[in-house]
Amino acid sequence: MQSRFWSTASSALVFVNWVFFFTVTMLIGSQAGGFDWLSMLSWSSFLTDLSLMFELGLVPSGSVWIAWLLLSVCWSVVWLGKTPAVEQAPQVAPTITPAKPQDVVNERQNAIESRPDVQEKLRRLNRSLSQA
Repeated sequence: MQSRFWSTASSALVFVNWVFFFTVTMLIGSQAGGFDWLSMLSWSSFLTDLSLMFELGLVPSGSVWIAWLLLSVCWSVVWLGKTPAVEQAPQVAPTITPAKPQDVVNERQNAIESRPDVQEKLRRLNRSLSQA
């Protein structure tokens, strides 16, 4: 029950993250007059820009947006790759009924004696015993 809750919660968080991401992207696009601002982002140096955060410096919003995009993609790939939480019924152990020893002996004796080569050998043995 608890794993189903966490599975539902993680699904909701992934969905809400992408809704917020696309909402922010649309708002930036509407303010910038289109999506040309994506080509002006510093794609090659956004990690360097993010390191300014540790020095309490100004971090460009484009670098934050790129980091959000990459983290969202990674989070979604991990979420898609995980196995779903399925409640399994407890497995019942099979019951094994012990066979009677005499039944096992009779069954094996019948299996051995039913072979044609064994039957021929038994006939020869009986003939030799009856002649002696």
